[in-house]
Amino acid sequence: MNFGQTKQHAGILAVAASLLAVLVLSACSADASEAGGRVRFVDLKDGATVSSPLLVKMAADNFTVEPAGAVKTGHGHLHIVVDGDCIAAGQVVPKDDTHLHYGQGQVEATLELAPGAHTLCLQAADGAHVALPGDGLAQQISINVQ
Repeated sequence: MNFGQTKQHAGILAVAASLLAVLVLSACSADASEAGGRVRFVDLKDGATVSSPLLVKMAADNFTVEPAGAVKTGHGHLHIVVDGDCIAAGQVVPKDDTHLHYGQGQVEATLELAPGAHTLCLQAADGAHVALPGDGLAQQISINVQ
């Protein structure tokens, strides 16, 4: 191989490395909604009849659940809104008895609910408790507590 061929191979490798870097950075910058991020109740179905206390297991797909604090694309933590509406994207999730925060990155919680009909909204938020955009990042269900 002569010097000219070596330079040509080096140039091809540089272009290939640049394209790979662009692809990796593009994938990292996609937000959770673009990546198909989804939160869900694991064992709890819409219309279920349950007893209290209720162990709620939560999961996320294409979204990393972690403690609150840093705001990172595709990462955040979960909230459960009891008997209230899901929070609109871009709004801060309030901190009160209706809006339960799992800012330590928890994916299980025990809820004490009075007998009767209830709604639960599982909601993803960023590290600053701002509700994230994307249809899959909030799931609302209705349950009946015996």
